[in-house]
Amino acid sequence: MAYIDWSEKFSVNVREIDAHHKKLVEKINLLHESLLDNRGPEAQKIIVAGMVEYAEFHFTAEEKLMLRHNYPDYQKHKAEHGRFTDVTLDLQKRINQSGFVLSLEILNFLKNWLQEHILVTDKKYSQHFNLNGVY
Repeated sequence: MAYIDWSEKFSVNVREIDAHHKKLVEKINLLHESLLDNRGPEAQKIIVAGMVEYAEFHFTAEEKLMLRHNYPDYQKHKAEHGRFTDVTLDLQKRINQSGFVLSLEILNFLKNWLQEHILVTDKKYSQHFNLNGVY
């Protein structure tokens, strides 16, 4: 069973962004599986590195769309991305240190942040993008 199940309630009605969000959900699910399967720190390092890299890719793409279409809450949205990036970079740093143990608490943070960000913050730009012809 997946740690986060993608459903249409997460859709922001922009295909590219929905695809990115699905990939982020997949990466959190992989991290959860690695914890449950006791795959160890090396597997977790690889998964976290991939998640950090993909989140940066996604945030950059999303922010470019916001700038291109004059999204009014761009600065606030970008700041939220920055906070998540700070947390995940810190997680990556800690996981690369010996003796770090990934916990369910960290996974819960990632899951809750992503869900809240999509359902509240990202949903706010959905109509703006759609009105500007972005689907």
